[in-house]
Amino acid sequence: MTNRKPDELAGKAWRERDDASRYSLWSRGSGEIRAYLDASDLAEWIRLKESGVSKKYSQELARRTMDAMHELSKNRLGRIKRQRSKDGLNYQETRLVLKADVELPGEVSKENTDDSPATDGVAGE
Repeated sequence: MTNRKPDELAGKAWRERDDASRYSLWSRGSGEIRAYLDASDLAEWIRLKESGVSKKYSQELARRTMDAMHELSKNRLGRIKRQRSKDGLNYQETRLVLKADVELPGEVSKENTDDSPATDGVAGE
């Protein structure tokens, strides 16, 4: 365990990836992207989770947390910049993406699981 705040927040945000609730931090992707996380959503999540954090500081923590997540994932998470328009203004926002073909350590893929148990053939007939 580390005592760096961005690393701690990165771990908490990563665990939120499996949350299937309506107000989930991560959004489900489609096609080649399994899930993604926008910097603005992360900054708002940090403001909700951490008491006494200003909007400006939450944005800085979000940037540092995304850097930590990218580093800790050993480049399994991709980072893209995308243009976004809001309130008539254009913004450039960072998005972390988890591609569908990325294998995560300890994760069992649905393709490799089978509901029926494997059995051996019966000998001696």
